[in-house]
Amino acid sequence: MTPIKSTGISNEKFRPWLRHELARALKQGLLLLVAGLVTTWALTTVSPAFSSGWASFNYRLSSVALDQHPLALARTFASRLRESEYGWGPLSLATPFNVTVARQILKRDYPEVASVLNGVPQVPRALALKNADPAKYDERLAAYLERYNRIESGRFTRLYDRDDMFSPPNANVKLGLFATKLFGLPDAFFYTVGTIFADGPAGVILFSTVLALSLVPLWRSRRPARVWLKLFVWPALASTLVWAAILIMAISAAIFGGLTPNTSALALLATLPLLFVLAKLPLHLAETLVTRVATRAPWDGIDRRKPRPPVGTTPPLGGA
Repeated sequence: MTPIKSTGISNEKFRPWLRHELARALKQGLLLLVAGLVTTWALTTVSPAFSSGWASFNYRLSSVALDQHPLALARTFASRLRESEYGWGPLSLATPFNVTVARQILKRDYPEVASVLNGVPQVPRALALKNADPAKYDERLAAYLERYNRIESGRFTRLYDRDDMFSPPNANVKLGLFATKLFGLPDAFFYTVGTIFADGPAGVILFSTVLALSLVPLWRSRRPARVWLKLFVWPALASTLVWAAILIMAISAAIFGGLTPNTSALALLATLPLLFVLAKLPLHLAETLVTRVATRAPWDGIDRRKPRPPVGTTPPLGGA
């Protein structure tokens, strides 16, 4: 059994390798489960505050896995693009080119301004605010107009401010609206990643774990060979591991839910070796297929094809 240096796995047949890896993952998973149970029981006994925090962490971990799985993240990405208006002028680092969010932030910072009509801010309580502090009132209106004009100067006004809003746009307008969404790809990406961090440590731990488990075998594997292909396959492989983690936590909750509700984190901890095997499985299968093709007997240089008749000759009647 000759080791392959690039992957750290053997070139044995796929089925024996899979049985060996599953058996080893089962042993390591049992050790992790026992260690996790003992550690959790000891900390829960010593500190009652840890018990409530541990229950909250398990709940958040299950919620993140169910609400922020790959399909939900794809829907979040698509919804952000669909529901936002994008312009050609950069507005901020966190939400680049997003006109909708910029208007919402402007409305939140200046709640006294209702709208803008012919370049003049409409303030319902203008008289009372101006009498209270005229200098501050004029300063806020100037700052509001400066931000408002900066937002409006980067909009595609001919696409979004149509004369007839009740009839569907024509093909040219649809194509233009689609082109504006290209400016929104960075904003949608930042927003989607932000939803993961918004769920706290549970979301960061879950996605960091699956990204690390999928990166190690993918980086060491010889297939795919190109680095850019590895980067393209990496999110897909990590997404598969998220689905596997959701399935494992659901099964553990169904089996051990009657004993204790805090099973999500322990189930994820105990199945880390299994998830690592699942990450290596398609890569090892691809290398096995490539190895079989590469071990075929090389051509010996002898052409064993039947001779063909010369060009321009007619074969005799009745055959040769």
